[in-house]
Amino acid sequence: MRSLRTRILLTASFVLVSFLGCASILLDRAFRESAMNSVEDRLRGRVFMLIGAADFDARSDHSMIDSLPDPSLSIPGSGNYARIVSIDGDARWESRSLLGVESPDPTRFKTGEWQLQSIYTGAGEKLFSLVYSIIWEGAGEADPRQFVIQACENETLYLNTVGRFRRSLWFWFAGLSIALLVVQAMNLSWGLRPLQRVGDEVRAIEHGSNDEITGVYPSELTTLTRNLNKLLAHNRESLGRYRNALGDLAHSIKTPLAILRNQFEAGGDTVTGQTALEQLERLDRTVEYQLQRAATAGRSLLSPPIAVAPVVGRIVDSLRKVHARRDIQIGLDVDPDAVFLGDEGDLMEIIGNLADNGCKWAKNRVQISVTALPTRTIQIKVIDDGPGFPDGQLDRLLQRGAKLDHSVEGHGIGLAIVREMVEDVYRGRLSFDTSGSGTSAIIEVDFT
Repeated sequence: MRSLRTRILLTASFVLVSFLGCASILLDRAFRESAMNSVEDRLRGRVFMLIGAADFDARSDHSMIDSLPDPSLSIPGSGNYARIVSIDGDARWESRSLLGVESPDPTRFKTGEWQLQSIYTGAGEKLFSLVYSIIWEGAGEADPRQFVIQACENETLYLNTVGRFRRSLWFWFAGLSIALLVVQAMNLSWGLRPLQRVGDEVRAIEHGSNDEITGVYPSELTTLTRNLNKLLAHNRESLGRYRNALGDLAHSIKTPLAILRNQFEAGGDTVTGQTALEQLERLDRTVEYQLQRAATAGRSLLSPPIAVAPVVGRIVDSLRKVHARRDIQIGLDVDPDAVFLGDEGDLMEIIGNLADNGCKWAKNRVQISVTALPTRTIQIKVIDDGPGFPDGQLDRLLQRGAKLDHSVEGHGIGLAIVREMVEDVYRGRLSFDTSGSGTSAIIEVDFT
């Protein structure tokens, strides 16, 4: 039952067989009722035939009916029987087919009522019996006389008719069931073929022959294939970041290590502490920057969205404690509908670096605002009332280790990390505006 095809086929087969089985039972019941109604109609017609053919004023019982249009009533043991009985139970007339057949007398009941019942002959033959009572006002008779007319039919005809119908019904229903099951299996195979193709493409990706799912699939699978491709691209980007970070780290630490080695080899024990401290600080900045690059998680396409407001609230609480001595006013304006489709740590790194940088340069106030824009885009603004930066210095500030004022704490890698996260990882836009007083850092990320 691990096969989806088997599960659907078994379920569809059960439903189909159950439906056809119930339908056949209902049809069989309806046909039996119809066949019984036909038996009653035939017997009712025979009763009317007897009433029309009988001479109830005849002196002799044998001359009550001279001839009958139904020849089966004249053949002994034919299975079709008829009789006329007077009110006192005496048989006035019996069909020749009753010769040698013992059957119970009809029961008495109200005049004008029909009574259909099953009776048995002395030999155990089952009959359908229909009786009808009439009152005959004969010519010259002072009192009307009551007669009971009985018409009987052997159940063999009924059983044979029902049996033929059942055999035909089950034969055609069985054939129809097999045909529908075959069609269902073919339809299921055709309907599940796109899933099989997706599985083949995934196996091709596992074997390394494909990088992504390239087939065109029905709309029900489009979301699945698109998200799989995005997940594969995300994994490739993450792996690429790790490889690049390690490669850049290995390349970046070669220079300070070479300087330290040359100092030791050239000066022996006279290596200045200032030189060693500078190179060690350079190593520290390089390692921190590359570790931040490698730790960036990127867009989390298959994870639930992260509400921005609680994250920004925690960042602001931390910054107020860190910069408590300077009494920096940190304003907050976050759209409650703003969500971030990525890693929470990345969001804290982006907003935290910009907000911390703003607090370091601000005179009195830093404003943080997050707005949810149409088409699943969020806009993050961090505005400070600091001195800003000179024209033409933006590109240098976004480089690793660049600082305008070395008296300000930090390694000068925060803005470089933010730029790489926003532009390279989340495919967003990072811009700065110093046209007014202070600096405005603006980030827009589109998650469509």
